[in-house]
Amino acid sequence: MSFVWPWQYSFPPFFTLQPNGETRQKQLAAWCALALAYSQEHRLPAMTVREAQDIPLFANHRLQRKLPLESIQVVLEELRKNGNLEWLDKNKTSFLIMWKRPEEWGKLIYQWVRAHPDQAVSMRMGDPGCYLGNGTACVQEWPDQLCVHAVRAGQWG
Repeated sequence: MSFVWPWQYSFPPFFTLQPNGETRQKQLAAWCALALAYSQEHRLPAMTVREAQDIPLFANHRLQRKLPLESIQVVLEELRKNGNLEWLDKNKTSFLIMWKRPEEWGKLIYQWVRAHPDQAVSMRMGDPGCYLGNGTACVQEWPDQLCVHAVRAGQWG
């Protein structure tokens, strides 16, 4: 199954942040929804701003349009305000995008553990991610950084 792009992605003005406040807010909401859906579909939690500039999310090669770097940073900052992004360095050059907020990931982990009380549950961190398993098999897999945030934010009984 291939990723389904929203209609805005085929609309050239979408790649220019609009100056009108109300229009801009709607546009940012659309960019945030797209960024979260794309990141989830392609399992892209952490990357640099420069890398983001070249992925299809922000570069529509069919239209020959790219969201400018400054606009990408505005979208990323909006995601941060919404709790779906964390900057990984002080210079804001790399980031972790979370298609679910840490509290949601924590709740999912907690629910999984509660649903499998008869299994020896273990959580292991490592490359390329963390694994929630039953001692013999990996049952769930998430990127490392998401697991750290989820465990910190989880509701543990």
